[in-house]
Amino acid sequence: MSGPGFTVWVTGADGAARRTLGEEIAARLRERGLDVDVLDESVPGVGALVGEGFERRVACVAGALARHGVATVVTLAAPTRAARDGARAELQRMIEVWVRGPAAEPPSYEPPDRPEVEVSTTEPAGQGATRTLRTLEVLRHLPRDERSYSESEEREVIRRLKAFGYL
Repeated sequence: MSGPGFTVWVTGADGAARRTLGEEIAARLRERGLDVDVLDESVPGVGALVGEGFERRVACVAGALARHGVATVVTLAAPTRAARDGARAELQRMIEVWVRGPAAEPPSYEPPDRPEVEVSTTEPAGQGATRTLRTLEVLRHLPRDERSYSESEEREVIRRLKAFGYL
């Protein structure tokens, strides 16, 4: 990959759904020829970062990868908005993808106020991955794949990003 990398932070209380979506996003980015790294609980060394300030330390690692042109997919819940906002402040090029379950989130998890992408656990991971890549394209973090979507789909992504103040 040429140019700066970026981070896709997949959040949500359902760990299995986060990892499934994160793996699908990573696979699609690799198909486009990008260098991709995934940071989650199963990655050796991530456990060493656990403790107060965990999300900030993970963001620091993701930022270092991005500076070297790597697309990083983080699949950690980061249960508080403040923690995710801190990660966003650390990272120059990041989008937040919220995996929303059919039931209410547990009280220990604070859903994001303005995720760039929202994915339901009831939809196939491929649909959420497609919307995530479209969002990365609209934000110019990822070159556009002309085959990937229609004009109406692009308008919907742009509408959502404008509504949240990202464009």
